[in-house]
Amino acid sequence: MKIIVISILFFFNQICNLSAQDTPYKAINYSFIHQTADSIYFFGKATSDFYTICSNLNQMITKGNGQLRVLQIGDSHIQADHFSGRLRENLQSFALGIQGSRGFIFPYNVAATNNPDNYKVKYTGKWQHCRNIQSLNNCELGIAGISVTTSDSASSIQIILNNKNYPHQDFNKVKIFHNTGDSVFTVKLNENQLINGKFDNLGFTTFTTTSHFDTLNLFLQKTDSLQHNFTLYGIELDNDDPGVIYSAVGVNGAEINSFLKCSLLESQLKIIHPDWIIISLGTNDAYGKNFDGAIFENNYNQLIKRIKNALPNSFILLTTPADSYRKKRYPNPDMTLAKNIILNIAKQNHCAAWDLYEIMGGFKSMKLWQNAGLSANDKVHCSKAGYVLQGDLLFNAILKAYDKYIESGNRQ
Repeated sequence: MKIIVISILFFFNQICNLSAQDTPYKAINYSFIHQTADSIYFFGKATSDFYTICSNLNQMITKGNGQLRVLQIGDSHIQADHFSGRLRENLQSFALGIQGSRGFIFPYNVAATNNPDNYKVKYTGKWQHCRNIQSLNNCELGIAGISVTTSDSASSIQIILNNKNYPHQDFNKVKIFHNTGDSVFTVKLNENQLINGKFDNLGFTTFTTTSHFDTLNLFLQKTDSLQHNFTLYGIELDNDDPGVIYSAVGVNGAEINSFLKCSLLESQLKIIHPDWIIISLGTNDAYGKNFDGAIFENNYNQLIKRIKNALPNSFILLTTPADSYRKKRYPNPDMTLAKNIILNIAKQNHCAAWDLYEIMGGFKSMKLWQNAGLSANDKVHCSKAGYVLQGDLLFNAILKAYDKYIESGNRQ
């Protein structure tokens, strides 16, 4: 039986960009992968929430209008943006005309930590950083879970979107998320690019540029004697093109509680307003020997509550952590407990869930991934190839769910 999604896309003037393929599904060639488990589980209203996502996607594919905003929140598995980056690339390229802008990013290099390889960061000046895995010491954080602060008005940051070996993306709208008040330096863009800049007291400055660019030059200006600092929470690069805008934020070592520390989480979620939120946390919570399932469940429920308070109509997908080993040698049975708790949380909160732990092979499967060159030596993280595989697996699961949407007759 022909795959339904292919026939629908073909019907709409063959706008699906399948290259030389027969199907948009990604080929998975590892025998230890449980491909029959590679599906998204929907609980309660999550089905109708996902159908809204599918309807938006259909509008982009068939009529060439609208945008779909996705935000993935996670730890080190997401900060490097290999897993999320692969899923972004898959979603933006499986049909023509749906590649959106880059979305929300953070210049991780300024905070002396690893940056995704799909954009480069250069900066001047001295910056101090704050991360949600640390004692915050009165610093505020937003959805990125990380910030950088400078007291030098001569500081600057340059962001260059890497279009080599990556789909070209550009922008003509920029939001700079930063602290507010009389003591804050004024933020500027390259004067040759700027049409206007507008400060919003909600905690960001919006710029519109004369044309589309793939490089951002941000600098500071002291316009008043009271100004003496500037804190950056993140940057959103946007345009008016229809398509999927896939943002991803992660902090190395982050647990669920790490994002509960972020006091600006709700306010920034309302501003960015993703239609779809993917939560990929739990590895660090369950890594230690003293994992407390009750605390983990309580914290996770609190995080979902805060997200739903900010975005009551968003579609929320929870992904379970991968199998892992402690100290490279000891299989970690608490990952099984963590994944079961996450599935139960999804059911309780009417969310969707994707069980990476089961799909990858279950308990002790990370050793199989390592033997196949898909795992790092620590048997906690994956190699880049392993994260690419994760992105393909989740993409396949999304396509299966999209097929069911088409089959249901909800072809709006």
